[in-house]
Amino acid sequence: MQQYTIYYFTSTGNSLQIARQLASTLKNTTLQSMTIQPPSQSIGGQNQSIGFVFPVYFLGLPRIVKRFVQNLTIQPETYCFAISNFGGSSMDSLGMLNDVLKQKGCYLSYGDGIKMPDNYIPRYDALPVDEAQKVIDAAMVKVNTTAQAITKQTVQPIKRKAKLLCKIINDLFMYRNIENFDKKFAADNTTCNGCNLCQNICPVQNITTDNHQPVWHHQCERCMACIQWCPTQSIQYGKKTAAFKRYHNPTINAQDITLKDRLSPIQ
Repeated sequence: MQQYTIYYFTSTGNSLQIARQLASTLKNTTLQSMTIQPPSQSIGGQNQSIGFVFPVYFLGLPRIVKRFVQNLTIQPETYCFAISNFGGSSMDSLGMLNDVLKQKGCYLSYGDGIKMPDNYIPRYDALPVDEAQKVIDAAMVKVNTTAQAITKQTVQPIKRKAKLLCKIINDLFMYRNIENFDKKFAADNTTCNGCNLCQNICPVQNITTDNHQPVWHHQCERCMACIQWCPTQSIQYGKKTAAFKRYHNPTINAQDITLKDRLSPIQ
């Protein structure tokens, strides 16, 4: 019987909902967050398919996803699949992932992009709840179709889109001067309740608290989990976000994200 392991990265919960829906259809699946250390042993093989679910960041891969996959040892004959979720377009995110896998002697056998509610809060207001739910409902239908293809071990070559442009934009916004990005975060000390959720939910432990106020340490992944999940909306990024609604996936709670070392076997 085919076994599946799905590695996911999520900040708002969109990727986790996709991973859970995929796992519930595939069966015999283990979910593991990419925020913990990659397994030290070789993974995959003829009876162990490996999947990746992640959001598109600046037309490509989040840094944390790239690092995680680079540190995996995957057997060459492994069936690898991936779903990137996006608000606008998947662009070359799957192609970038395939490049990393090829460096490890394997490749992406199947990949697809799925639209989810856009939520990059420094630039956009969140969708109204009913509109966001329509997007999610359509996404879950597509996830089920994708799961059927994966069950059949379908091979679908990755179609690259604007490869050079995506590389330039991804490098510019994910790598250059990234140490300065979190300098625009601030918390209102009159509304911050000192719950420490921002510290616990950050995927790279970039946030600590001092006198119950968050402090950012310039290793930000631009995931926006801290601002989206802040229960009092005291965290802001620059001047625009005070007017924007927060978003996180309605099927996911904060504990699902903060329990980074949790393994979830689904039979």
